[in-house]
Order: sequence, then C-alpha cells, then structure tokens
Amino acid sequence: MNLLAETWEDPRVLVPDTCVRRVSRARDADEHALNLSQWDQRYDQLSAGAFEGEVMELWLPKTQIFVERANRQLRQTCAAWHESVWFGIPAAEDGMMWMGSKPLAADAVCVRDGGVEFDLMTAPNFDLYGIVVDRPAFAEYLEETTRLDLDRVLLQRDVISLVPARKHRLCATLSNILTDAELAGDDPATLQARVFDVLVDVLQQGRASPPAARRCISSRQQIVSRIREQVLARPDEAPSIPDLCRDLHVSRRTLQNSVEEVTGMSPLAFIRSIRLNEVRRALKQGDASMSISAVAYTWGFTHLSQFAKDYRQLFGELPSESRLPFAG
Repeated sequence: MNLLAETWEDPRVLVPDTCVRRVSRARDADEHALNLSQWDQRYDQLSAGAFEGEVMELWLPKTQIFVERANRQLRQTCAAWHESVWFGIPAAEDGMMWMGSKPLAADAVCVRDGGVEFDLMTAPNFDLYGIVVDRPAFAEYLEETTRLDLDRVLLQRDVISLVPARKHRLCATLSNILTDAELAGDDPATLQARVFDVLVDVLQQGRASPPAARRCISSRQQIVSRIREQVLARPDEAPSIPDLCRDLHVSRRTLQNSVEEVTGMSPLAFIRSIRLNEVRRALKQGDASMSISAVAYTWGFTHLSQFAKDYRQLFGELPSESRLPFAG
C-alpha cells in the first residue's frame, strides 16, 4: 500500500488507501500563505526582519492536518476549503493571538466553517496546528459516536478552551501524526479515525470561552480593522491620525491604545507596515516594467531613501531584491 503518495494535483481527491504529505518553506509572507494547499489566504508581515516560514501538511481522504510556523507576526486573512470545518490550535507558549475580535488565550482552540473568511493576528513567532475535516463526513461520525449535532455545536462556540495539559497533549498528538517515523505502519482509515476521535474529544472535553469581561476588546479590534480598510482605500495618501480619529469617531488616545493592544505597534508604524506590504506584493506579483519608485509613489511613499530604509527594516532586504522570483 502506498501511504505517502507522490502526486499533488488536488490532495482532496484521494483514493482510500492513499495519504499525501509535504513540507514547504518560504522566505516571503505571501509565498508562505500559498504553501497551505486548498486555502484562500492573504498575509501581511507586521514585525520586522527577514521572513522564514514552514508548512508541514498531511492529507487523508477526508482530512487535512498541518502545522504552520513563522518567525514574524502576521495578519492573516483566511478561508479553508468549502464544505469543511477548521480547528486551529495555537501552541500555548507562543503568546497572544487574535481571531477577529477575540483574543486567543493559551488554552484556546478555534473552530470555523470552511468557505467563510476570517482574520488571524499571530504572535511574532508561532506554531499553529490545524485540522480541516470534510464537514459531512465528520458530522456523520460525530452523530454516530456521541449523538451530538455538529451544526448545533458550532453555533454555540467558535473558540473552545482546553485545560493546559489537554491542550499540550493535543499538540503533541498532531505533531506525532505529522512527523512520526512509524507513520507508514498506519493505514489511512486508522489515521482518519484517530483524527476524528481527537476532535470528538475536543468537542466533548472543551468548554466554550466566556464572553470577554470588557466590551472594549472587540471594539479595539474593530478599530484596527477599520484603519486597515482606510489605508487600502486611499493607497496614494496615508491617512493622518487626526483624519482617522475623525472618520472613526474616536479620540487620539483610544486610537493609540487600540492599535498598541492589538498589534503591539504604534498607529503610524501599523499604517506604514500595511503600505509596505502592498508595495512588496506589487513588486513580486505586479507589472515588472513598472519602476520601484512608481510602485512606491502609488502607495504614498514620496521620500524614496526613507522608503528604502523602512522597507529593508521590515523585510530584511532592499526593494530591488524583491523583484527576484520567490525562493523555494
């Protein structure tokens, strides 16, 4: 039996006795986003320095298991494949992450339906485990084994809390499934049942996270999201702090506190990082005949020497180096 198949056409279309496993590495946030197969994703790098990321993933006939690692803080806009359910498990020691407006504590497990876009704000250096399961297959398995209705379960919670010891065991189990040298000794059906059993245990043993004690947690995340929308809406002119305060109907102090709490950056640094990520995206994916200075001007950078300095500080390379093809 060929457990680890060589092909990578559409890994969801697998024969019952086949598994597919691969490891992909990247030195660019957008390239890293593309390395997680069958997801629709867009990443912005927020913390400074040369980027390094890795995705290790395993496909079973009804399941995708992966661990995503990166050495820089990212804002991720993501959607798993349609007719699926995603369970996201940030490693407990990696620091604070956010899903939308919700802070993810060390005990958090995220749950979202596939095909629906959501935002993640990662820790500066993180391991994020993921399990994506075929929704009808898992719903049938859950009902048969526990009499629980998946639709009802998902309506009740999108963040589940696990006690620390159980969270660590969950991450260790996923790591073993991905990397165990004895993997070839298990057939796909056994691995599939093992993964489904892990998720059933999460749903039975986990508890829904209580509402945030302060409503300002959600409102601060919303402020950050609206700042990003404002920046993208006016690429040639970065909004000023007074403009943002007026448009968002908040005080300068509220704006400052919101951005610092959610991103760990000042508002001006956050705005600059958004614009620099768009420049990098244009340099790597846009019209190669367009000069670097023209791309920079498009995103409101009029002082080219300062632009080049800021670009190198954030990405660890000069804008001219970003014209090179992605490194694999």
